[in-house]
Amino acid sequence: MSNLEQIQTDFQAFLIDETKGAAFKSRIIDDAKVGAAKRLGIYYDAYRFRIIEALATVYPKLHVVLGNDLFDKTARSYIDQNPSTYRNMRWMGGNMQAHLQQTLPQYPIAAEMAAFEWGLSLAFDAEDASILTLTDLAEVPLETWADLKFVFHPSLHLLPLQWNAVQIWNALDKEETPPAIAKTNEPCLIWRIGIDLHSGLNSHFRSLEAAEFSAIQLAISGASFGVLCEQLQDNLSEEQATIQAAQYVSTWLNDGLITRI
Repeated sequence: MSNLEQIQTDFQAFLIDETKGAAFKSRIIDDAKVGAAKRLGIYYDAYRFRIIEALATVYPKLHVVLGNDLFDKTARSYIDQNPSTYRNMRWMGGNMQAHLQQTLPQYPIAAEMAAFEWGLSLAFDAEDASILTLTDLAEVPLETWADLKFVFHPSLHLLPLQWNAVQIWNALDKEETPPAIAKTNEPCLIWRIGIDLHSGLNSHFRSLEAAEFSAIQLAISGASFGVLCEQLQDNLSEEQATIQAAQYVSTWLNDGLITRI
């Protein structure tokens, strides 16, 4: 390793963990005007400020929910426990939900808000795919429906939320007073519509009833339409289950969730 490479490596070690930066500190010349400690502190803090700014961009409503002081404290502890391994700072916040579950277990709405906002960003960044339509499905012979399996859009994410994080996020996004924190046990579906740069680039979301959540989980895992109907027969007659499954598939098609069969 060249001398320059060693200096860069030592500098990086200092930025990530000040206690491990002795080798780099020894290279800094002190002076009476702006001491070495102060100059190093500027870089040390700037590194964290930039990451905190990036985290606040990815988690804007979490920032509001936690407030400036707690968000800053949480972000700093997150940075210390999750040193960046990415060239693109966009991905730095991927472990925030787990971090909040560990550091703020008494405040579970925070972890779920983080999961929801991360899901929105993942949906936005997901690759594009063509969308199957009702017209396409109408061409499929009825006698083959029982064996149909569905391939879903790459942007689709399912969140088994227990608290009203989505309702709070929605109110904050509309600059309205958010509801009080409450347990709802409403799963959430997140996705993005669009196959070009001119349509559907915003992430979409909606809450799901337990039955639809189970059905779409099953469909995503590769279950056929016939298996979906069989699962719904636990609570419905055979005819009712078939109608309900068909309604789910129709909704998924209208939402742009299915790319092919």
